[in-house]
Amino acid sequence: MLSESSHFRPAAHPSFAHLRRMTDDTGLIEHALGRIPRRREGYTTDDNARALWTATEWLSFNDATIASDTRDELTRLADIYLAFMLWAQEDDGWFLNNFAYDRTLEPEEVSHDCQGRSIWACADAWIRLRDSHRETARVVFERTLPTFSRIDSLRGQAFAMAACAHVLQADGEDRLDLPLDVKSELHHQLIRLESQLCGAFRDFSDPQWRWFEPALTYSNGVLPWAMLRAYRFTRRSETYRTGIESLSFLIEAMTAEEGWLRPIGNDGWCSSDSEASSRWDQQPLELFKLALALEEAALASKLARQEQSDRLVGSARAGGAGSLHTERGGGVLGRTTLGSDGFRLGDEQLGHYRALSGLCRDWFYGANDLRAPMVDPADGSCCDGLTPYGPNINCGAEAAISYLMTEALCSRK
Repeated sequence: MLSESSHFRPAAHPSFAHLRRMTDDTGLIEHALGRIPRRREGYTTDDNARALWTATEWLSFNDATIASDTRDELTRLADIYLAFMLWAQEDDGWFLNNFAYDRTLEPEEVSHDCQGRSIWACADAWIRLRDSHRETARVVFERTLPTFSRIDSLRGQAFAMAACAHVLQADGEDRLDLPLDVKSELHHQLIRLESQLCGAFRDFSDPQWRWFEPALTYSNGVLPWAMLRAYRFTRRSETYRTGIESLSFLIEAMTAEEGWLRPIGNDGWCSSDSEASSRWDQQPLELFKLALALEEAALASKLARQEQSDRLVGSARAGGAGSLHTERGGGVLGRTTLGSDGFRLGDEQLGHYRALSGLCRDWFYGANDLRAPMVDPADGSCCDGLTPYGPNINCGAEAAISYLMTEALCSRK
């Protein structure tokens, strides 16, 4: 299946024309009828945070990879999305999420998922964008610090945890210069959130259900991704095992018998007390988040393999076998490094993650249940979902971003 699906992939980078079409001087419009923006539906901070992340991701490619006119276009879009984030943030650090086309706030409750997603997008922009973008992103991000302890959704917590690790690692690599009070708060929140998410996995998982909650629902890949992103900074063995085991479980749940990927459909989800998974209303977002987790798994596993090697060398020099199960101020690799639970850290496993990332990309081009292309690379548009009757003809913001982000992640390989 891997070799058969390679013909679905286009040779060139996708166009950003549809993203530009969906963006006005306020921000990214949420929905479309076909490919035409439905202005009546207005904007969400969720989508503008995702769009800021997308612009940051593509702008972080080296200058030789992205044409100068494309880079200029993405820079202009980043301006708009960052301005939206600044506008949507209240004085207490929380983000409002839903806005009408006339820029008035729509009735809503606080979205904890939106808060975490926005925190991540601004942290990433602070670290990876250039010039004046970075200072604005820093201010917006630092305003969110008092909200971390009040985020009350798993995905919101996962994004906040990943952002803590991202910023602290950048500081350690001298890409940022954090004030001591900010650094201390981020350390505190990272350890707290890491413990909380590991605890959720312990509470809900069993030998047959290796997950953080009693159902696989939406944006599932965010949870293993965040665990593995945190591991790259904290080096805690439980965090690594939780990330790898939950990712392995998700891959199994999302793989069709025929070999291609089948996202958990949002027409029913998949619960721990049922053997069946919802097949339809497959969402492009699930492929993006799985590709994100797979990329992080490759990075974390490479680091884990090096840590194992260093520890074994150190143990040999000390004249003893040592123990790979002893915590070491931020973690060693535990049983997963030895393969005793079926996970491998060699080149074969890293290659497996890369190949699965390719399948995420191929789903958009027709390697799916209906063999139906979901995207038009000529303008970068993507259908909102895959139904039993074919692709949803509407091409909204979330779908386009999911496609563009999956392309970016896979193009780095």
